[in-house]
Amino acid sequence: MTLGKPEALVLHRPILRSWPDDEPVPALDLVLTHAAHCLPVEKSAILFESALHRRLLSRHDAEQILATLPQRIRRPLQRIRADAESGTETMVRWWLESRGYPVRPQMAFPDGRRRMDLLVGRSWAIECDSREFHDDPRSYGEDRARDLYLTSRGYRVTRLSWEQVFLHWEETQRMLLAILRRGEHLDPPRR
Repeated sequence: MTLGKPEALVLHRPILRSWPDDEPVPALDLVLTHAAHCLPVEKSAILFESALHRRLLSRHDAEQILATLPQRIRRPLQRIRADAESGTETMVRWWLESRGYPVRPQMAFPDGRRRMDLLVGRSWAIECDSREFHDDPRSYGEDRARDLYLTSRGYRVTRLSWEQVFLHWEETQRMLLAILRRGEHLDPPRR
């Protein structure tokens, strides 16, 4: 197993000379502000989107935090959404968007009862999985039923694991680009 390259720590001002609170754990706004300064934009977007999705942060509060950030950080983070259901989904969506590929998150299935994590182009469904929510026998079976349904409706389905996105991301990116370069995602679902 190859781990991703360690990322360099980015130091920024103001440096905290004393702890800003009486509590041992900093407030969410402070954590997100420092994450935005210190982490690559995709990683800080994961934290923002997770907080929004879990309703630990309102859109208004997120916008207030973003307003305090330098333009070079604020501008890309204005794309954050509240509907991303996992950090894996956020990471993949941001990667696709940053390369100009058409991607729609949380798209309804043709039956209207379920949603796919990401619809790339017109016909490529990408599901972003983690062991926490997809490893038990019931979830495993439901995932396969979802894949079969989408495939029967003419979609191409790819499941990406947390490991593929966070531990083997360079290799995964190469394979995703090979698929994207074929352009099949732009075709309508095959009936």
